[in-house]
Order: sequence, then C-alpha cells, then structure tokens
Amino acid sequence: MSSGGPLFGKSILVTRPKGQAASFVDRIEAVGGTVHLVPLIAFRSFEDDRKAERLKQLHTYDWIVLTSKNGVDFFFDHLERAGIEWKEIRSRFAVIGPKTEAALKKYGFKAEYIPDKFSADQFVKEISAGRFKTQRVLIPKGNLARAVIAKALREAGMTAEEWIVYETFFPEREKERLIRLLQREKLDVITFTSPSSVRHFMETVQLVSDGSISHSLIACIGPVTKQEAEKLGLRIDICPEVYTTDALVEEMIRYYRKDDHNGSTI
Repeated sequence: MSSGGPLFGKSILVTRPKGQAASFVDRIEAVGGTVHLVPLIAFRSFEDDRKAERLKQLHTYDWIVLTSKNGVDFFFDHLERAGIEWKEIRSRFAVIGPKTEAALKKYGFKAEYIPDKFSADQFVKEISAGRFKTQRVLIPKGNLARAVIAKALREAGMTAEEWIVYETFFPEREKERLIRLLQREKLDVITFTSPSSVRHFMETVQLVSDGSISHSLIACIGPVTKQEAEKLGLRIDICPEVYTTDALVEEMIRYYRKDDHNGSTI
C-alpha cells in the first residue's frame, strides 16, 4: 500500500473473483487504498447437454461472440478437452471490452468486431442499427449471462446459438470471511463488478447486524451491476461511464477529491 495518494486511509472491499482481481487490487493500493479482497463469485466449467452437437457444428458458425474473459477461457478449455485444434476454427470473433479482447489474443485470435462501448446493451444497439450482419453466430457464455445479444441477432434475421460453457457459484468459505470482515471493519467503499457479486453480498449482509454498511460508499462497475444493486435496495455512489476496473478506481479518486473540496466529513 502506498503511504500517500488520493485513497490513502480508505478501506475498500473488492468482491471480484480472485483470478481476476490482481490489477484492480494493485491499482487501488498504488493510490493509497487498503484492500480487503473477498471474492464473492467463482467459476467452474459447465457441461451442456448439447456440447457434442455444438462442437460438431463449430465449423458452421460465421462468427463467435465472446462477452467476457471467462467466456474465452472456458470456451477454449472445452475445445482442448474435446481434442479440437484451435487452428481448425474458421469463424470470426466479436468480443465485448478490452479484457475479453486481450484474453482472446492469448489464444492466437484477433477480435474483428468490438462494440463502441464495453457492454452487451451497446452491442444490441449496433445489431439493431445494422452494423453487425452475418448468418450464423455462436455465443459461448456463463449460466447467468443475459440473452439480449442472441435475442437481438434473431430479431435481425440471424441464427444465434447460445452455449453455456461455465457457471457461477458462491464460495461458502468466502461468505464466512465476509461476515467476519463486516463485524470487525468499517469499510469506506464496497465495490461490485457483477450482478452476482451484489446478490451474494446482500445474501450475506442479512446475517450481520443492521448498520454494518450504512456508512459505506457503494461503487459499481457499470449499469447492469448498478441496476441489480439498486433493485436490492442499495444506493449507488460511484459508477464510471467506462465499464472497467481502472475507470472505477478513477471514479473513486474523483469522488474523494470532490468530497475533500466540499469539506465533507463522510
């Protein structure tokens, strides 16, 4: 942790999955924040009943749409375990966001379509506007991912097949760690980077005495996570316009600088 910086002295909860939290944690600590990492979601491979059929038809898809780093990693994991050579893939790739693009690049593929903003909703707008046109699309995804992209593609006259390649779950031991943390620590900021992390947090906070987060700021990475948090009764204080963890940290810094300028004691 830095001995100074705009987030110096601030206690910040990071609920991001452990394997995806490093850069977020490093960035917070680089500007002085104290991080409490409690991953509220984890991921595991999911065996779809139609997996064999998907793999057999892989060569028939014009495009493969990947919406997250997890989608990329688990998609290629399924291919590897099935003995399919990556070089056999002839489909073009569309991705959402720079992290997904970077993950795809590690497997030797280039994203040929990226929506202007890093969200499924933006992709839907571009599909509806006729900016993305093709015939057959495969969408490897998680079990909790929304179906908005597939729906938009079908409404635009394309064939869209969704394939669940991984599932999200709540690690039980992290629930116990979160309870202990809420009982002993005053958290200045609670960060959420997915709707699932919000749901798991709220499931846990009900087991702790009321008021444990009443003075904490709530920071969400983007509108989908924010919407889930608001639905569950949270007031959102921080939400960046660009849906990345770097932007989320910058927005926290901006909030506290504005707060200091106004002389608030929150």
